[in-house]
Amino acid sequence: MFVNAAGGTGKTFVLNLLLDTVRSQGKIGLALASSSIAATVLHGCRTAHNMFKIPLMEFNEVRSCGIKRNSELAKLLQLTSLIVWDEVVMANKNTLTALDITMRDIIGNDKFMGGKVLVCAGDFRQVLPVIRGGGKYAELEHCIKSNYMWNDMTKLDLTENVRLKKDDRKNIKFAKSLLRLGSREAGPVEFGEDFGVRVNSRKELVDRVYDDIENNHLNASYFEKRAIVSPTNLDVDIVNQMIYDKSKEKEVVYNSVDTAVEEGTDIQTSVFNAMTSPFLPLPRLQVKVENVLMIIRNICPPKLCNGTRIIVTNLKKKFLVGKILGGSYRGEQAMIPRITLEAQDTPVNFKRKQFPVKLSYAMTINKLQRQTFERCGLLLDTAQCFTHGQLYVACSRVTNWYSLILYTGWDKVNELCVPKPAINCVYKELFDETSFNPEVDMPETTAVGEAPVYNLSEKTQSI
Repeated sequence: MFVNAAGGTGKTFVLNLLLDTVRSQGKIGLALASSSIAATVLHGCRTAHNMFKIPLMEFNEVRSCGIKRNSELAKLLQLTSLIVWDEVVMANKNTLTALDITMRDIIGNDKFMGGKVLVCAGDFRQVLPVIRGGGKYAELEHCIKSNYMWNDMTKLDLTENVRLKKDDRKNIKFAKSLLRLGSREAGPVEFGEDFGVRVNSRKELVDRVYDDIENNHLNASYFEKRAIVSPTNLDVDIVNQMIYDKSKEKEVVYNSVDTAVEEGTDIQTSVFNAMTSPFLPLPRLQVKVENVLMIIRNICPPKLCNGTRIIVTNLKKKFLVGKILGGSYRGEQAMIPRITLEAQDTPVNFKRKQFPVKLSYAMTINKLQRQTFERCGLLLDTAQCFTHGQLYVACSRVTNWYSLILYTGWDKVNELCVPKPAINCVYKELFDETSFNPEVDMPETTAVGEAPVYNLSEKTQSI
């Protein structure tokens, strides 16, 4: 079944209640999520790729999960009564196909998921699966609505926003505006007076969100409830540096160890040090006690995974010490070691050994899902939201309409400076069921004696 739940309607509570009920009866309930940060808020949750060993696949290729029939994980799946998959809207439809194929094979049952109960949850107003090199129609073609299981799923809805406090009429109006923003209002959007608080500069945005930061530099709950978001890493890095420079603590610098993947490669280390990538930590990491950092790789899921934020309490030579902000492990101590990562999108293949962290006073919108803040700043002065759901996600993370702080920059109109509108990207086809033609049958295997490989390129229909 599929639970369609807009932001703030209590989806986390419902899913945790389902899991706890099943487990209290002595049965097995597995929790998984499409993103690492979503995995931190469900009880005993892990990412879908980590839990079921779902392989990375090409554009229209489907492979079965890397689970052997006689493995301990296979035995666990045979005994499982309930599988909960959160943020399934972010998942490529081929990952569901891979899990379905594997479950049928392991359970020995040709029903969907081998006859096990699967509860998927998500919100089609939020971000869709990221398709490298693809655009709008590639994202629509690979979302769950294009999967052959979609028409046979039971659809349920959560409709009342319980995140916004109901003691203010403006919050009720704000909640309705959010739903329109997520499903209908595409193009330039003029925010009304009751839709957040407008500020005049980046500095004012930072000061509003992180007010009185000097007296809360080691207050974990203070930073847990605040964040600034922007669509691009470039703007995020600039804001993070602005807040980092305010700290008067002693700075510690950690340099990475970069080496070529292929032996005998005659390239100086300084060349590797000059290369940066969103998938790699910085070659020269500058950190201070009291900094807020985000882990950018899964270290010990679900406790320490990609997207987990910590506040640094101690700096050692071989590891960083901090307290976890938010999620099921809020307040627990974490130790972050150096790990070796391989570059994926650089001109030369090389490995980098470094702490997998980055500053996280500000973050990209795609890292924001499944989180709630008492104060959230949205920065849109130089870069606008460029894909479906980003603006809705950014605006729906708060508990009050005035907790959203907005800065969109300025335009000159008739010699007057007026606030720039925000550009909202909405794929309206996503809300029209007639736009989708899911495959009717599960693709047949094309390999014998090997891990099943399926190619959907011939069956996949364009939207």
